[in-house]
This record gives sequence, C-alpha cells and structure tokens, in this order.
Amino acid sequence: MSARSTRDGRALRYATDHAPRTIRHRIDTASAAPAPARRAIRLLALFLVAAGLAVGAAPAYAAPGGNGGGGGGKPANVAYAALGDSFAAGQGAGSYLNTTCYVSSKGYPALIDADRKIDLVSRPACSGSSTLEVVSVQVPQVPATASRVTLTAGGNDVGFGAVMQNCFIIVNNSACSQAIAAGDAMVQDGTVTNRIAAAVNAIRAKAPNAKIIVTGYPRLFEPTVTRAYAQQVNTSTTALNAAIRAGAQSAGAVFVDVEGAFTGHGIGSASPWINDWSWLNTSAGFHPNASGYVAYSGQIKLAW
Repeated sequence: MSARSTRDGRALRYATDHAPRTIRHRIDTASAAPAPARRAIRLLALFLVAAGLAVGAAPAYAAPGGNGGGGGGKPANVAYAALGDSFAAGQGAGSYLNTTCYVSSKGYPALIDADRKIDLVSRPACSGSSTLEVVSVQVPQVPATASRVTLTAGGNDVGFGAVMQNCFIIVNNSACSQAIAAGDAMVQDGTVTNRIAAAVNAIRAKAPNAKIIVTGYPRLFEPTVTRAYAQQVNTSTTALNAAIRAGAQSAGAVFVDVEGAFTGHGIGSASPWINDWSWLNTSAGFHPNASGYVAYSGQIKLAW
C-alpha cells in the first residue's frame, strides 16, 4: 500500500469517526427545515467531512513522521541527541558517514533513530572525545527541546587509546603497566565519577526536560583469553563502569550496564561482538561490530 493511500485511509476513518460529533448535532438542531431537506443536508455534510472539505470540521489527520505532532492531538516524536566517544559514534561497525569522528550508520544512535517515533536531531559524538570535550564541544550542539540524550564517555579519560596501543598493538610492558595504572588512579580518586556527573549536569542545563541515559562499556575479552593484560583490562573496565554509574546516578541520570549483554561475545568467543585488532582494519580494533551495537541499542531502549 502506498503512503498516500495509507494517509487517505486514516483521514477517512478519522472523518467518519468524528462526523457524529462535529456535524450531525448541528444538522439535527436545524428542526425548522423539512425532513427531506434535513436528510439531504446530512448526506451532503457527511460526504464533505469524509472528503476533508467540511467547514468547521476537526483538523485533518497528519501522518506520522518528522519532529512535529500531527493533527487531532497526535504527539510529537521523541527528539534525541547522542553524545560521547567512539562507542557512541559507532566506530567498529563500518558504513561510516565520516572518518573524522567515525560516525556510523550502524552505530547505536542510528539504530535507535530507526524507530519511527524517535528523531535523532543531534549527533555530535566523536571518536577520541573525553568527558571534558563532551561538555565543551558536544553539549552546545544539543537542542534545548531534546527529550532524550544518551552519553557514552569516560574511556578516553582513562587512556583507552594508550592502553590498547601499548598492551595489545605494539606491546610495551612498561608503558602498558603505566597506562593501566594511570587510568585506574583516575577511577579510584573519583575523577571519572566527578567528570561524568559534570557532563550530565551540563546536558541538563542545555536540555532541562531531557531524560539522560549514560552507558558503560563491555568487557573486551572473554574470561578464557590468556593474552597478557587481557583480564587486567577487563577488571579495570568493570571498575570504570562502576565509577561511571556513580557519576551518572549522583546527577540524576539513568545508567545502562552493557557488560551482561556482551557476556559470551567478547574477543576470543565463538561469536564476538567486539573487533580484535587487525592491521587490515585498524580503525575497528577493540570496538563493537554491528552486532555489538545492536546489543547496545537494545539495552538503551530498555531504559528509554
């Protein structure tokens, strides 16, 4: 069925359902007219309503879509803004809209936007962004009318890139240990928690009516992986998620934990949702693949 025929069908149903309230009462009160005339007028009026031409009838039905609400009291779609780092941009899924920020059409914001009742009105999420950059660069791009905002950030604050580089790509034991220790220190001393809370507060100041949803990160490796530093990084990731949760909830945001959803799908599993490192696709390494972002979007929608 075409979009036009669907709209016409809805308009006809709307007109038919509302005709008794909008037209017939007025006609029935015209008791001075002869009975044959009243019947003729009724038939003509109902025809005009069904055609959408009757003067004084209820507003025409507007088909769903766009940012605005339709006629007849139809609510507006949810205005959605997506903020954060490479995990919020969709890096690792391919199908990139740009390679400056690695924004992907398969990332979780795009998957959420595919819902016809949700409009992705702003997506400043960018690979490499820390919580400080979220506040200074991305939050100003959030519309004041946004009613949902998602945030995935904190990984770059604790040196995600340095850890991956020195622990798994070109292994440097000393640099790897230092990078992990520096990130753990920022988690333990409350820096990450405070930065997440500050980001949530900045979002709320920009979009005061928005529900703010903050996500954590998956553990990258399966428990069976014996690669050096893999399980240490997993442990640090869980601690990072706890700090993010604390910051989000202290500022009144909703926290979404994705560790459980990714269980059994880390690097080293039979069905990984996270890309391992490959010199043939360096941008994807240690980020979710398309299936991983489907899991992310599913968890976020549960908190929507």
